Amino acid sequence: MNKQLITAAATIILSASILGACSNNEVANETEPTATSIATTPVIEATATPVPSATPSATEAPASAAPDPTDPQTSERPETREFGEQEGGVSGQTATLEQGDGYSLYITGDFTLNAQTNRLSLTEDPAYYAEIESLASEYDLTALKQQGETELSATGSAKDYSGELVEHPLGFAELYLQATGDKGVVDYMVWKNQAGEAFLFRIHNPKGALSNKFSPWVMVSLATLERN
Repeated sequence: MNKQLITAAATIILSASILGACSNNEVANETEPTATSIATTPVIEATATPVPSATPSATEAPASAAPDPTDPQTSERPETREFGEQEGGVSGQTATLEQGDGYSLYITGDFTLNAQTNRLSLTEDPAYYAEIESLASEYDLTALKQQGETELSATGSAKDYSGELVEHPLGFAELYLQATGDKGVVDYMVWKNQAGEAFLFRIHNPKGALSNKFSPWVMVSLATLERN
């Protein structure tokens, strides 16, 4: 009987020990923190902002300046021009723009311009004419005067009318030599327009029946000369 009691008591003690150990293990498992993996946040690299390309207006060359319409070198001249009554009661006329060799001028219907020979002549009689020569900017006026006197000597003694020309379409001539002879009047002139462009004129007026038609209007035409 005592042996059975001892055996039973030992069994109870062993079971209690096993249950206590299990309880301790559960408590330990509940209190021990569970290691968790740390979430890795992806690194977002900063993206370089593209530098905007230069706009066309910044890279293109600036537009060239528009031509000045008041500049005689660049302005467009009208096709026709009205000229009023001339000295001596000569009726006014309409003149047409004509192109020569590097220049332009207005001529009336009685005249013809030969651009190859640079000769402006009376259509009815080409013996009435003016030869037009463009001069370089650095011309020698003294040499031109000597040349003019030599050329005019074949007609007669040259007279010098250089300077201001009163009531004359040309207004002013740096050089104006004139000779009169049996074949009429010959003029040798150096003249500048308002733009400072210089021209040399050799004008032949036979002093015949057509002189009144030639003299006033040839000077009006020459006074409209401009280089292109």
